[in-house]
Amino acid sequence: MSDFTYQFGDTSVPHETYEWDRTWIEHTENKTLPRVFYIGDSISWGIRPEMQKQVSSEFLIDAVASSKGLDNPFLLPTLDLFFQQVKKPDLLIVNNGLHGWHLSDDAEYPRLLEKFLLALRERLQIPVAVVLTTRVADAGRNERVKARNAAAVAVAKKIGCPVIDLYTPSETYAGLQTGDGVHYSAEGYQRLAEGLAEAVRTLLK
Repeated sequence: MSDFTYQFGDTSVPHETYEWDRTWIEHTENKTLPRVFYIGDSISWGIRPEMQKQVSSEFLIDAVASSKGLDNPFLLPTLDLFFQQVKKPDLLIVNNGLHGWHLSDDAEYPRLLEKFLLALRERLQIPVAVVLTTRVADAGRNERVKARNAAAVAVAKKIGCPVIDLYTPSETYAGLQTGDGVHYSAEGYQRLAEGLAEAVRTLLK
């Protein structure tokens, strides 16, 4: 696992207070089970191990979680490095909703999301599914989550990507969020993983 902050010369790209990347490659020796790449945020990172427990005999889940916004020039190079290290997957699932808040929800975010998804699909030549972002307790920020999810659905429809709704179950399990109003308890991640696992099973058929 890598977990680091970075600085670079181009100050035109806004940074969060803490910039980080985390990667995981599951059972590198296994060349037979299908593989899924999960690209997302810290919620995705929390869901992945719980989901892997539930699907251990069915498919493997590799992951990159990052704080990078969609406009960050290092986002795709980071993913390219990851893609070079693992067997080509059968499915890519993508969530990028809880970062890049400097981007406008109605213009910049959907434009960059479309560009990002198309770039991923071109690189890997596999199906790409869009995972909707989970809710947050802060009401104002959650309205932005909803706006971004609506934009993500529209982009997915435009370019022909299936959508996995993780927002609705995240509302159902809001009581399992931690005190920061963003992340989840172990049980919360387990519950979210159940729905996501079922959706991925359907897409892999």
